[in-house]
Amino acid sequence: MDWLFERMIELAAWVAFIMGIVFLCDAIWMFALWVRNFGGEESIGYLTKAGQASASFVGSAVALGVLACIDRYVFDLAEEE
Repeated sequence: MDWLFERMIELAAWVAFIMGIVFLCDAIWMFALWVRNFGGEESIGYLTKAGQASASFVGSAVALGVLACIDRYVFDLAEEE
């Protein structure tokens, strides 16, 4: 059962990592669109979407860190002793 739980933690960490990359790319793209349309009608919408994507990136980075700590202190630390 420990093996399955450890694999699930690692899978969740990979998903958080990939989603973080997607959110980072989305934030960069929306920020570039905001710069390109600066002062236009939709510029505030692009900036809002860039902020939301940036917040999602930070959230996925925090989730990745939490999952790494779980993997380290629950599974890997017991193997070292």
